[in-house]
Amino acid sequence: MKPLPPTLAVVPLLRYRRVTLPADATVEEARRLFFRHPRLYHLPIVDAEGHYRWLLPKKALARQKPSTPLLSLTLKEVPPLFPTATIYDALQLMHAYTTPEIPVTDTQNHYLGLLTADSLIQWWSQLSAVQERGSVLVLETDLPNYSLTHIAHIVESEHAQILSAYLLSHEEEPGKIYIVLKVNTPYLTSIISLLERENYRLVSAHGDPVLEKNTQDQIDFVRRLMDL
Repeated sequence: MKPLPPTLAVVPLLRYRRVTLPADATVEEARRLFFRHPRLYHLPIVDAEGHYRWLLPKKALARQKPSTPLLSLTLKEVPPLFPTATIYDALQLMHAYTTPEIPVTDTQNHYLGLLTADSLIQWWSQLSAVQERGSVLVLETDLPNYSLTHIAHIVESEHAQILSAYLLSHEEEPGKIYIVLKVNTPYLTSIISLLERENYRLVSAHGDPVLEKNTQDQIDFVRRLMDL
């Protein structure tokens, strides 16, 4: 198997490689370690061989005596990621376990470091789709109607390109989805008109404020014409 591209692999984003608590640690030791690392909400607990066991939530230390053993507290059993995991695996795990930190281990469960929400934000900010200027379109359509190939064809027919595309679930209507597009042009009127003809309804458009207003005015005009 070929190695993952640097922008997808979790290993380059690992932090706190040497920040761990032993299984026999006390509340006092954990408080000192949290004080040294104030941006962390959880600390990894490892056994004598360096195997990852649990995550200790900072809030579990509230109103505890300094001598209280950590193993008597409520600990989080968050499964670790392996170095072969992707950023998307990390995001899914953070969401599933409601935690901003995910442990990463080798295949023998030896602790390698933490992947944090801060490091993911840094990764996100370095993506070309984020750095390049452009406009963001939020569309709505029926799930069976969705085709990224079709959308890309429409966008490219107007001499533009899609920089990124994401799907969001539609909580009110499960049969529909939201599509979030970033395109490399501020001129959206023609693109939106073509998309709406194919049942991709515009929810919002974001870009240059002046062009954004002009685009919305033109879209409203086209919609009025189509209603005649």
